Amino acid sequence: MAKLSSVTGLKTVIQNLHAAKDKIGLGVGRGLRKGGLFLLQATDKYTPVQLGTLRNSKFIRNVGGAGYDTDIVVGFTVDYAAIVHEDMTKKHGAQFNVEHAAEIAAASGTTRGTAKGGMFLRGDEQQAKFLERPAREERQHILKIIAKEASQ
Repeated sequence: MAKLSSVTGLKTVIQNLHAAKDKIGLGVGRGLRKGGLFLLQATDKYTPVQLGTLRNSKFIRNVGGAGYDTDIVVGFTVDYAAIVHEDMTKKHGAQFNVEHAAEIAAASGTTRGTAKGGMFLRGDEQQAKFLERPAREERQHILKIIAKEASQ
């Protein structure tokens, strides 16, 4: 039986494996960031809008680590984001449009129909769970983004 130390080129093979591991790790970190950016973009159609403050407060941060240990956080910075996200009793989107149809129609063409007045048609998909829903729906796509970056 050959000794492991007598195999020629083993040191080079191990060095190459370490280099590949490091390269893949950097790709994983890059992929997590790109996946997070994709997720935030996917929240746009679901995020309730009145003044646009909530939608404009989205963020992505690397909170620690690098490579395989990268920790990416995505979210919204305004204080009320969690309340709007979790409150399933409020009407958004199509439900808001139906409930406030008369007020929206009355405000149409007036300054009351602006974002400040708040009485304008909302996007049909706007809702609570505006971050959670696209995270669930786009999970496979986000994983593909991470895998693609890891393989480059």
